[in-house]
Amino acid sequence: MPGWLKVLLTCFLLFIIAGLAFAVFTFYKLNQLGTSINEGSEERQPSNLRREDVNIDKKDPISIALFGVDSDESREGLGERSDSIMILSVNPNNDKTVMISIPRDTRTEIVGNDSVEKINHAYAYGGPQMAKDSIENLMKVPIDHYVSINMDGLKDLIDIVGGVTVVSNSTFEVKGNSYVEGLPYDMYGEEALAFTRSRYQDGSGGDFGRQERQQLVVEALGDKLLSAGSITRINSILDTLGNNVRTDLKMADIQDIGTKYNGARRNVERIQLEGTGETMEDGLWYFLPDEESLKEAERKYKENLEIE
Repeated sequence: MPGWLKVLLTCFLLFIIAGLAFAVFTFYKLNQLGTSINEGSEERQPSNLRREDVNIDKKDPISIALFGVDSDESREGLGERSDSIMILSVNPNNDKTVMISIPRDTRTEIVGNDSVEKINHAYAYGGPQMAKDSIENLMKVPIDHYVSINMDGLKDLIDIVGGVTVVSNSTFEVKGNSYVEGLPYDMYGEEALAFTRSRYQDGSGGDFGRQERQQLVVEALGDKLLSAGSITRINSILDTLGNNVRTDLKMADIQDIGTKYNGARRNVERIQLEGTGETMEDGLWYFLPDEESLKEAERKYKENLEIE
């Protein structure tokens, strides 16, 4: 056998061995991740607003609550609060996602706590289950699953994937950075977090501007995590997810969503609730959603779920 052919075969075998080793390592890490992030899937109950539970394996349209959790216990005397709240109706049949941002200061009934207050308190009082129940009561839509991510973990993930590119929705300045509406910006974690949290700066658009920026950054991060370039960072990505994410989705369901529902992430309709702000008798400022806005958001969300 010629020498050059031996070298070629050796390189080919090494390539195959390296590929198999990577596959085994990834399988191990994914199983490890599934164990660390899974929380309560065995005790999970189907939504009361569903006739029957969803089947991800059969590509049923699903509804997921996404919570950005702030663990600063010094704020308002509470523990973990959902600093950011979004719900996603994901339909693989029409390849569409409907994303609704719910302002964290929305005044509503906290189901299971016998109180009416800011919706982000629900997570602090009763974790994701109380938060899901309160969202269902407010929006009149089923919530099948949830995903919670620590906001510091969001920053770390953005750094690991090499930053995200976001088109600014407003013209404003925050923490030494300037943005012009309609222009794209490359951001790493700390800047992206400041970008999503800004609401008091001139031109930032207040709560509505902040909600849209949260949606934009979440979409950009999702695209980056699923890009081919992230494969080389798979170990760091999985470790960071394991430390900062909790969900009632099983690993098999997450993998199915990543493959069978992938087309829906490229077609996202973003919705923001309309309403007014008011300081109530308890001295706190609340967002009071408009009833017509709630009904229209409910209609679009359910339509994408293919339910009445």
